[in-house]
Amino acid sequence: MTGFVLLRVRAHRLLLSAALLAVLLTTCVLATLAAFSGSIGDAALRSTLQGRSAPAAAFHVTGRIPLDRRASADAAARAGTAGAFDGLPATVRKLETSGPYALPRSLQSASARKGEPDLTKFAALDRSRIELVSGAWPKAGGARDAVESAVPEEAARLLKVTPGTVLQLTDRLTGTVVTTRITGVYRPLDLADLYWELDQARGRGVQTLVFTTYGPLLADPAVLGSGRLSLGDTSWLGVADYTGLTTDRMADLRTASTEVPKALVEDTASFGTTVHAATSLPTVLDRTDRALLVSRSTLSIVAVQLVLLAAYALLLVARLLSTERSGETDLLRARGASRRRIAGLATAEALLLALPAAVAAPLLAGPLTRLIVSGTSLDSLGTGLGVSPPPTVWLVAAAVALCCAAAVVAPALATGDGSAVSLRKGRGGTLPAPSGPAPTSACWSSPASPTGSSTGRPATAAARSPGTAPADSASTRCSWPPRRSPCSPAPS
Repeated sequence: MTGFVLLRVRAHRLLLSAALLAVLLTTCVLATLAAFSGSIGDAALRSTLQGRSAPAAAFHVTGRIPLDRRASADAAARAGTAGAFDGLPATVRKLETSGPYALPRSLQSASARKGEPDLTKFAALDRSRIELVSGAWPKAGGARDAVESAVPEEAARLLKVTPGTVLQLTDRLTGTVVTTRITGVYRPLDLADLYWELDQARGRGVQTLVFTTYGPLLADPAVLGSGRLSLGDTSWLGVADYTGLTTDRMADLRTASTEVPKALVEDTASFGTTVHAATSLPTVLDRTDRALLVSRSTLSIVAVQLVLLAAYALLLVARLLSTERSGETDLLRARGASRRRIAGLATAEALLLALPAAVAAPLLAGPLTRLIVSGTSLDSLGTGLGVSPPPTVWLVAAAVALCCAAAVVAPALATGDGSAVSLRKGRGGTLPAPSGPAPTSACWSSPASPTGSSTGRPATAAARSPGTAPADSASTRCSWPPRRSPCSPAPS
């Protein structure tokens, strides 16, 4: 059967080449659109969460934690952060502060001393987020020593304090006086770092609302946990690594980021108090999901238009091929081929067209997608397509190739079998009278007599239906030499 199919392909190679080109182009374009939609959608999601929406997507936990619950609260906050990001790798930063303290009036201008005092706070900052400008890092010191601290660079400039300055600070809640000695001046490494979302002054060193607050004054973490300072808020900031995030995980991530904060608020056993846990990640995901839906709808319109054009082209080529083979098909039916057999031959040819497209399209999808986005604003997002295409692209390519094969086979399957039935009945002696040329013998004709007449031996004739293919068609050539009919004379 394979040789016969190849001969049929060779006989109509021009039409089949056009069909192969149409199938290959359609499959490649649709596979590329699928790869583009998936990869750019994933890249856009990651860019949104790591770019302008990063502060909203961060996870915040804040509470006034008792000293005896510091360890359990820290563990619960870190576990909650991991759960809120649905298992994505996450980094947790911590900022522990004291209560508010009033700065000495001597640091204020003469006109400002009649109003409210300026305030400050002690804080245990993450030292990987700051750098020392001058002086030395503060140490824990003894219980009776002055509390060592470092002041922000901007606050030091406005307050005119330097390393070695000693300040008397008054607790705003209890009136307790705390002595602090400035040991150094620091500044943030990057004010755009999300870590400074935990600081009320956002790392700038000064904040003016009702009160003017300078700081925070950097102190050793052991000092804040010793009870020497008033109790303040402890905050955690969780930031996820979205490098491996894809759009198919958006629903799970949305659910986790909605439910976990509620569970942390109810976990008073670990925190010792009621904490505030919140993130705007669900809102960001909803907004991104709507934007992706709009972009995919636009691509779907293009894909539908392409499918309609490709279907029209394939059906046209298939109809031309069926018309060219009409005589060949009639001859096959006259020789006893069933409709199923003829459809099987057409299906085998269609699969020969679909197989190269199904293999080549996914392999070309990655390079074509990178070619589309190169030189555009989407290039900065990165397609994320490697050498091996994702499974979705393979599935799309296989489905499109099979649909194209079905379009090529459709005319052969849609052809009625009324003529085949009449031909089969004709073998039993009910063959209708031919309206074309004289019937052609299906068996070996007897040799002519010297007088030009036939020997008169019986021969069974098979009528040739109108439109039968000429003798040099692929079907006739494939059936040569014909089998010797039982009614033919034996060779001498």
